[in-house]
Amino acid sequence: MTPLILAALLALAGPVAAAEQSQKAGEVFRFFAEENRTSTALRRVSPAQGSPVPVDVITAEEIRASGAVSLWDLLRFRVGLDVIEGRSNGASNRAVVSVRGIPRDATNELLVLLDGRSVYDPLGGATVWERIPVQLQDIERVEIVRGPNAALYGSNAGLGVINIITRRPVAPLAGEATLKGGTQRLGELAAAGETAGARAGLRLSATTRTQGGAPTAADPSVEGHDFLHDHAGNLRGWTRLGDNTIELLAGISRQDFGKSFGTFPQSRVDSHFQTVRLNRPTGADSSLELSVSRDESSSNDFPDANGRETTTRYWQYDAEGLHTVAWGDGRLQTTYGAAWRYAASASSYLYGATPLQTNRTVRGFLHQSIRVLPAVSIMGGLNQETANAGGYHKDFQTAVLWSPTEEHSLRLSYSRANIKPQIYHRYADFDANAFVHVSGNRQLNPSPLTSYEAGWRGLFRDHALTLELTGFYTEIRDHLNLDQTSGPAFVNLTYDNTNTVILRGLEASLRWRAGPGRSVYSNYTEETVADQDAHAIYLNTTPRHKVNLGFDWALPFNLRTSMNAGWKDAYMADSTSGAAQEAVPAFWRLDARVSWSPASWLEVFVAGQNLEQPYRREYVDGLVVPRRIQGGTTVRF
Repeated sequence: MTPLILAALLALAGPVAAAEQSQKAGEVFRFFAEENRTSTALRRVSPAQGSPVPVDVITAEEIRASGAVSLWDLLRFRVGLDVIEGRSNGASNRAVVSVRGIPRDATNELLVLLDGRSVYDPLGGATVWERIPVQLQDIERVEIVRGPNAALYGSNAGLGVINIITRRPVAPLAGEATLKGGTQRLGELAAAGETAGARAGLRLSATTRTQGGAPTAADPSVEGHDFLHDHAGNLRGWTRLGDNTIELLAGISRQDFGKSFGTFPQSRVDSHFQTVRLNRPTGADSSLELSVSRDESSSNDFPDANGRETTTRYWQYDAEGLHTVAWGDGRLQTTYGAAWRYAASASSYLYGATPLQTNRTVRGFLHQSIRVLPAVSIMGGLNQETANAGGYHKDFQTAVLWSPTEEHSLRLSYSRANIKPQIYHRYADFDANAFVHVSGNRQLNPSPLTSYEAGWRGLFRDHALTLELTGFYTEIRDHLNLDQTSGPAFVNLTYDNTNTVILRGLEASLRWRAGPGRSVYSNYTEETVADQDAHAIYLNTTPRHKVNLGFDWALPFNLRTSMNAGWKDAYMADSTSGAAQEAVPAFWRLDARVSWSPASWLEVFVAGQNLEQPYRREYVDGLVVPRRIQGGTTVRF
């Protein structure tokens, strides 16, 4: 497997020089400059070279060529990330995504944003990926920050931030529709349209998708009860009033899916959100952003594992003000602001005698960058936060950047972040089944995280080649655990935070871009995890080594092909929502896509996922990941 992939990459690398010469130097430079800019790391648009934390960007070109079916498919082959396809918590979350180790059902150290708005679940402290109400055709780029960024984003941004940025309508009139079908009874129809002028713009999109259950581990010829029917719609609009720009973002989704346990229940989840954002320039080098958001989700299980019908509803309100200003002839950059959140969850099943639980969070933050010498910058940030469920804490970050040239930068950073408990961790009071009771703990404290990092990023060949190396050491004290407190006839599981977890790792990545639609990449991640309580879910669930490599290449006759291959070291599949464990041996995963565009408005494509083997075990959900083949067509106008 490995020699074939390396040979393919070497064969593609040969024509890079000729491809570079075929484009105008100015156009190529502008393209690379755009690719190396980010808005997430510092909460303002800046070069990735000037970031105090490593940033990885998934572009619109890569998204279109990926063959991805779900959001987490876009993240699978990125450096520092681990993606497991699994039906955690009985299928309510269909993927486990983690950065820098300890993948599990509720990865509450990773903050996920949609256009800067948190989609972090205030109920259990995780990201339920399938419920994020955005379609792939709406995504302009995904920015992945690896490492603590709580000084700007608050608690739970301890190990990283993923910001999903949607397309802003700019075309006078444009639209597209994609029809897709494939194995595992996949059927999908997606459509989007937009219109924009000098003073306003509007984009509407909708997707409906159905997918059958995955094969069962006991007998792959038998389909599991984890089917999915998903319907979603999105709106993004903007209008300009004088110097002010007002944006409206909204989304809605309904999902019906099966759960593969007990009496084979099924669930329905209805979600929707609305965001209004005001952007106002307040000077030549300063701007003000104000935003308010509402997010609501309601889930119904009928029946649950105990044969009962249960309903859980949560809703959240957010408000934030952010001011950025450059002064001192651009040598100083200041970002400061404040945020407020009200989160509530209602469930007669989860919380026993008190069916309504709430949590209010207030925080203020300040970040300052100072260029003390032409090649040296110092950055520092502070976040102060208080919450009903999480208590009071401070997060801070300091970093030194040395950029001897525009193409090279060396960074050293020290960060302190806190991971706060959520509503579910403090107030849970329910019987998971006839023998297991889950209890919250109102004495939980935030888990302080300390991180030391060193990294280098270099650009070569007129910014076409990017190399990056990062080493880190992270310690999480008072880490949140779900521990058994009684048994064996009746087991009581209670949350505590008495554990200490230590993460060490090295991340290396290389990407060679010849221009839009032509790139080659490889990356390597090495991680080790230790903890004082010797929990298997920490020690053994993180693969020690991960290697990814692939390409995206435009061919003659309007053909385009892409390939992504990833090797993952052996690991222990474990779950906080079940007692089972499964040893997963090391494996390769191969995804590929080929498309043909006979006209500028038409594309026909076929893609495959997990092509190396017909079935593979990834998680302890009683299911296996099958080889999948999909095909379809996209029409643009």
